[in-house]
Amino acid sequence: MNGYALAAGVLTLVAFAAHAIVGAQEFRLFRPVSSAEKPRTSWVQGLAGWHWVSVDLLGAAVVLLLIGLTDWLPDEGTVLMVVSGYFALTGSAWLATLVVSGGDVPNRYLRLGQWLFCFTVAALAWIAR
Repeated sequence: MNGYALAAGVLTLVAFAAHAIVGAQEFRLFRPVSSAEKPRTSWVQGLAGWHWVSVDLLGAAVVLLLIGLTDWLPDEGTVLMVVSGYFALTGSAWLATLVVSGGDVPNRYLRLGQWLFCFTVAALAWIAR
């Protein structure tokens, strides 16, 4: 058993559930009221991208839980390095987006703190290798 991988897997599974269920419900708030093609198409693309992230989270959770609970996957160290790199890159992109976009969201770095989740999972996966 690999406790760090297991912790990262549980965190990622919880993030998947929150993203797929709660987040999808919130995303519906952005549904355009107009039936104009462009806003509707953009919203559907955004929703599809939203669920793409949900699939990424589920896949990462499965891999991390498999590593945390079994010895089934070969070369777990390499897999954990890839997962760590993926989450570090994702967290960096999220943080860069917050920096570049500015905006008037109070405490945006904490309220939109998914980057913290990404860096935490990246660190746990790195340590687990």
